[in-house]
Amino acid sequence: MIDNIGIDIIENERIEKHISKEFINMVLTKNEKLLYFSKIGHKKLEFLCGRFALKEAIIKAVNKHENPHFQEIEILTQKNGAPIATFKSYKFIVSIAHEKHYTVAQAILLR
Repeated sequence: MIDNIGIDIIENERIEKHISKEFINMVLTKNEKLLYFSKIGHKKLEFLCGRFALKEAIIKAVNKHENPHFQEIEILTQKNGAPIATFKSYKFIVSIAHEKHYTVAQAILLR
């Protein structure tokens, strides 16, 4: 059963302008950074934008229960390439989509 839904859309260029070591450390966990640094070229930007947007969507989905920080949420990748998100014991269905200039993410919080 669905408890809540969060969605976020970002303009990739906005994130690209703010990429720095501090920004990456604020957004990505240790395991996410390993995945990020394994990417090449535009895939790095897509990865960072996707994680940022999905974490924002997750924060919106759980906001009636908690107010997590980016570092408390971890988004890894399943074997099929789909994202999988963890935050405490919450259960989510998540999705990230990229278009040339935008990234959108959705998090469905399950009961």
